[in-house]
Amino acid sequence: MANSFESKPVFSGETALSNQSASKSNNPSGGAVGLIFHEMQHLGKLNIRGDHSLKAAIKAATGCHFPPLANHFETAGERRIVWLGPDEYLLLCESGKEKALHDTLTNTIKRSHFAITDVSDSLCALSLSGAAVRDVLAKGCSLDLLPAKFGAGKCAQSLLAHAGITLMALPDDTFILICRTSFAPYVHDWLVDAALEYGYQFTV
Repeated sequence: MANSFESKPVFSGETALSNQSASKSNNPSGGAVGLIFHEMQHLGKLNIRGDHSLKAAIKAATGCHFPPLANHFETAGERRIVWLGPDEYLLLCESGKEKALHDTLTNTIKRSHFAITDVSDSLCALSLSGAAVRDVLAKGCSLDLLPAKFGAGKCAQSLLAHAGITLMALPDDTFILICRTSFAPYVHDWLVDAALEYGYQFTV
């Protein structure tokens, strides 16, 4: 068994895009802007490594069914368990709940080989929506983003213009895009550039 959780304040530190100001570019055609996005600040993130024997403990602690199907995620309230690989998952949770969930899981799981690591500050999560969101993402991502192929509940790891990302599809053509914090400014700038022909709005 292995786990890692360093002491930290209730809320994570400086956000990945704290130096970015709100910005907007109108739709050249005069309609609504095609991409609306913002950073999901202070979202808790725990990386979980382990097999199906963690099912009961994770369900009890998070409310999420475990494990999710390959390239899917499970949701319970504000918590989501995201499939990353056959034995790797990402738990998204309310800010400030990371340590409590970590402690609950490590105290509950007794006999399994597992690892739980807080990665809240090393990953940035962006919320993306808008009528052209799939078109914008398709400019730099090789995933088949047609709704029939990548609908609500689906997730996948891929590249967006050379930046490694995890993409999650929510209802109503809304997405959560997760990238490394160090790549967040680059992803922000790329999204702004890619969305110019549709118009965009970035909020803080």
